[in-house]
Amino acid sequence: MDSSLVDQQQHQQQQQPRPDHLAQDRIDLMEKKIERRPTREELEDHNVLKKTNVAPALQAKEQELERSRLEDRLEHMLERRPTREELEDHNVLKKTNVAPALQAKELELERSLLEDKLEHMLERRPTADKLLEQHILTPDDCGVSMAE
Repeated sequence: MDSSLVDQQQHQQQQQPRPDHLAQDRIDLMEKKIERRPTREELEDHNVLKKTNVAPALQAKEQELERSRLEDRLEHMLERRPTREELEDHNVLKKTNVAPALQAKELELERSLLEDKLEHMLERRPTADKLLEQHILTPDDCGVSMAE
């Protein structure tokens, strides 16, 4: 039995990787990862790193300054923003007291009413003959010759 125990131990030692072999595997793995590592330019293109010529110690201050500039510009633009009344006066916005969800329907209804009114007015429009009888049009206006 002692020989079988020794055989088992030898077999287990052969199965277990040796520490120096593990270290080499790790080194190989790290070398592969380093080879596939993206360049600084690629990282900047994908916005992982900021494109900057400023020293790393000053990069936080540069970002803070840029954000402050952006806030100031936005605040200035908001101050110059036209009021609702100015936009209504320039026909950018419609003057309405209807809820925003109903404004499209209101516009559609107004257009429909305008079309109906125009159609009604066209139906009541006098004919060219009627206008000639009333001396509103002359035969020249209608393209009618006097011989007719």
